[in-house]
Amino acid sequence: MKKELCHVASSHLVQGDGDEYNFEFADRELDRMPVVVNFCRREQGFVLPKGNPRKIKSIQDFSRPGFRIVNRPLGTGTRLLLDRELKQAGIRGEKIAGYTIELTRHMDVGLEVLAGRADAGPAIKPVAALLGLDFLPLRWERYDLLVTKVRFFDKAVQAFMSLLQATEFQQLAQGIAGYDVSMSGKMVFQK
Repeated sequence: MKKELCHVASSHLVQGDGDEYNFEFADRELDRMPVVVNFCRREQGFVLPKGNPRKIKSIQDFSRPGFRIVNRPLGTGTRLLLDRELKQAGIRGEKIAGYTIELTRHMDVGLEVLAGRADAGPAIKPVAALLGLDFLPLRWERYDLLVTKVRFFDKAVQAFMSLLQATEFQQLAQGIAGYDVSMSGKMVFQK
């Protein structure tokens, strides 16, 4: 977006206050504050093997000896959330086996857990549902679309935005575990 290679970009970066999303990042990284439109809310947490054999109840359990995780890349919203939760729990990520194994997609994290190569991994709830894994929820996050103010009223951008509130989209999304589209297509303002 900063290089003007797109009109719309997605973002779900939790801010330092832990309550808000995306505004700090946009203010810091972009030349002008974009219009922020909600795409959805989605449930973030940890995928665990079916039946939760290690009896994981909280992030505190990640400090157990022999516990293995896989991770998401540095700079992703999921990684920011994991690192924030570990810091609040007083756990150094580097001390957890597998912490440095970074996987690009949520589904890759789920597949590593499914294959038994990790005891947990940060991901979204739909991955657990699709793979038949257990899920330890952390929080619902706001997933937004950032739109340059110069392009916001372009016909194509407005046509895309109208799809977010279309009945067909809303009905399809309601069937996906871990997604909430009740705010989809609505502008979001900084508190």
